[in-house]
Amino acid sequence: MDCFYTDGLRFECTACRYCCGVEPGYVFLSSEDLQNLCGYLGIAEEEFMRTYCRLIPMGSISYVSLLEKERYDCVFLTGKGCQVYEARPLQCRTYPFWASIVEDKESWNHECASCPGIGKGRLYSKQDIIALLEMRAGVEPLTVENRSKR
Repeated sequence: MDCFYTDGLRFECTACRYCCGVEPGYVFLSSEDLQNLCGYLGIAEEEFMRTYCRLIPMGSISYVSLLEKERYDCVFLTGKGCQVYEARPLQCRTYPFWASIVEDKESWNHECASCPGIGKGRLYSKQDIIALLEMRAGVEPLTVENRSKR
């Protein structure tokens, strides 16, 4: 199958904040994301988890995701943008170059309908896109074991 982005893809964040809220979703954290965010905010992991995270049950484990506020906004989204932009999770840093979005032209065009920055601005080469995809490959989301009810 031919790669539809052989000549690259354009993207520039317009700060519309659509990817940070509006629709329900998850921002799954890796262990490194958790460490970076805790370091940035200067708080312990336990406090961060209690204050900013929710657990998403998936069988015997739960994935750790950032909380959502009203209108499904990320817990760190403010009127001025991302409160933790410098330490934002890998999932946020690599958007819209996610495997599910760049798997084919139809998926890319579908995402374009909700993201005004797609097709504008900087040209990301095929190599840039592959590097962003590889950044996420093999990064496991943080999980906690669910306690069984006995």
